[in-house]
Amino acid sequence: MADVDLLGVIQMIVQENLKGQKLADKMTGTVISIAPLSVQPDISMPPIPAAGLILTDAVKARNAEVKGGGGGMVEVVPGLAIGDKVLMLRVSSGQCYVILSRL
Repeated sequence: MADVDLLGVIQMIVQENLKGQKLADKMTGTVISIAPLSVQPDISMPPIPAAGLILTDAVKARNAEVKGGGGGMVEVVPGLAIGDKVLMLRVSSGQCYVILSRL
């Protein structure tokens, strides 16, 4: 009987520990500055500085060289701009946020 109680306690501890870690959660935010990059989450928490943000290729500025004609460069993907709404993934227990895309 004691073994059953002990098992239940261990399972409860493990479940509470996993809830506390919150390994990954999605959240939204708004870009409030570009240089340096800073994003204000849409929940009550302070802005996230550039050191805590990882950008995917979907939100990084990309240019390509035009071949032929007059040549030059063309913007393929615009970078983030102030006021952009973004979808983020919280990782490493909130130590880091991956910006997945614009909304």
